[in-house]
Amino acid sequence: MPKGGDLPWALFYPADYSIGSSNLGMHFVFRMLREKGVAVERFFEYPTPFRSVDSDTLLERFPIITAGVSYELGVVSYFNWLKTAGIPLSCQDRKNRSFPVIGAGGAITYINPLLLSGVCDFIVLGDGLDILDFLTACFRRYISHFDREQLWEELGECDSLLVPPIHIQNGKVIKKRVLNKVLPVNEDYPMCSTWTTPKSVFGKTLLVELQRGCARSCKYCTLPGSFGKMRFRSFEVIKKQLDEVLSKIDVDQIGLVTPEASDYPDLNKLLDYLLYKEKGISFASLRIDGLTEKMVLALAQGNRHSITIAPETGRDLLRFSCGKKFTNNSIIEKLSMAASNGITQVKLYFMIGLPGESDEDITAIADLCRSIIEQTGQKLIVSVGPFVPKPGTLWENDPFIETSAIRKKYKMISGELRKITKKTPQLRLTSPKEAVEEYNLTWFSYKDSVNLSNSIEKNVPFEKKSSREYTMEELSLLW
Repeated sequence: MPKGGDLPWALFYPADYSIGSSNLGMHFVFRMLREKGVAVERFFEYPTPFRSVDSDTLLERFPIITAGVSYELGVVSYFNWLKTAGIPLSCQDRKNRSFPVIGAGGAITYINPLLLSGVCDFIVLGDGLDILDFLTACFRRYISHFDREQLWEELGECDSLLVPPIHIQNGKVIKKRVLNKVLPVNEDYPMCSTWTTPKSVFGKTLLVELQRGCARSCKYCTLPGSFGKMRFRSFEVIKKQLDEVLSKIDVDQIGLVTPEASDYPDLNKLLDYLLYKEKGISFASLRIDGLTEKMVLALAQGNRHSITIAPETGRDLLRFSCGKKFTNNSIIEKLSMAASNGITQVKLYFMIGLPGESDEDITAIADLCRSIIEQTGQKLIVSVGPFVPKPGTLWENDPFIETSAIRKKYKMISGELRKITKKTPQLRLTSPKEAVEEYNLTWFSYKDSVNLSNSIEKNVPFEKKSSREYTMEELSLLW
C-alpha cells in the first residue's frame, strides 16, 4: 500500500475500529486515495479518536476531514467527534484556514443527505469512487490558497456533490443535484478489503463485494429505490483480483458482500473457486428462499455453524405484503436442510409496527420460532425492532409506531417466547428510544441538521421541529 504524500487527509469512521474495519467503503476510499498519492490516514471513534491508526498523527494536522457514514446515528457520532476535537460545526465558523474542510459520504447519503447538511462543507451523493480524482484536485489547489469560498465554488461544479454553503440558501435547496448510483462495477475499482485484522467484527476475513444495487422490491427497504439497479461483478473480474490479493496475504476466510448472495449469477462458480483455494466462506446477507445446500456446505467448510435470516414477520400474508414471497413452510424446509448439514444456530430478524399488522402477527413470531425448534432442533436468537419508514421506499408515507405500542408488542413477544420451554430462544430487542431517534434522524431537514449541531455545540437537548412532509418537500428539491 503506497504511503501517500502531499495532501494530508483524515478519513473517519464514526464507530470503533472493529466496526469500521468491516466497512468496505472505508477500505475502498482509503486504498484509492493512497494510490493517488494522498497522505490519507484512518481515524475511528475508539480506541484513539484523535490520533490516526496509521502513524499516530494528531487530527489537528489534517486540513481535510471526511467521514463515511452508514446509518443515521453515525451522523450524531460524527458531529460529537468534531465538537470534542474543538472544530466548529458551522461551516461559516470554519472559514479561517486554521480549521479543516469537513465532508461526508457513505450509505446515508443515498437516503437523506440533508442529515449532514448543517455541518459539512460538502457531501458526496451516492457512489463516490469515481469523483475522487476531482476531489483530490480541488483539495490540492485549496491547500495552496486556503480560500474556502473558492473551494466551495469549485466543489459545486460536480453534480453529485451537495455543497450546503452554496446549494442551500435561507434553509432551502436552490439547485438540483444528482444521486450517483451507476458506478460501473466491472471497471478498475477495488472490490476487496484493503486490510484484514482479527480485531474486525468479522475476524480476519477478506471481504469481497459481488454487486451493488438490488432488483428486489421489499417495501420497507432503501436499496431498490436509492442504491441503483443491480450491477454484478463478473466472475472473471473477481477471480483476477482475488488471485492477486491472495498471492500477497494469507487469509483463511472470505466474506461475500452482497444484498442477497443467491442473486449473484456466478455464485456456484465462485464457491467452487474458493473451495478449491481451501478458503472458508461466509455471506453478509442470506435470503432463506435462495439458500442452497451448496451454500450451506461452503459455510461448513469454513467451520461456520450459524446463519442469519430475516423472515420479518411470523405470518405469510404480512410477509408477502412486505415484498418477501416465501412461506413459513419454506423457511422450515430450508432450515431443516441447513440443520442436516451442520447449521446449529439461526439468528432471525423480525419487524413490528408494519402496515397492516395485527396482534395475531405478533404472536405468530413465537409460533414460527416454536415450529423451527421442534423440526430442526436449532438454537435461535430472535432480534426484533420497529419498522422505520424511510425516504425513497415504497412505505415512506406509512406511519411510525408509537413508543407505547412498541413496548406492548415487545411484552407480547417476550411472553410468548418464554412459553417455549425447550431451547427457549434468546430475545434481543431494539431500544424504543433508539428506534425513535433513528426515525427522527432519517427525516431530518437542513434546519434540523443545523439545530442539532447548535445543540451539540451548546450542550443542550435537541428537539426536532420539521415534519416528515417538510423534509419530503426538501428532498424533492434536491433530486
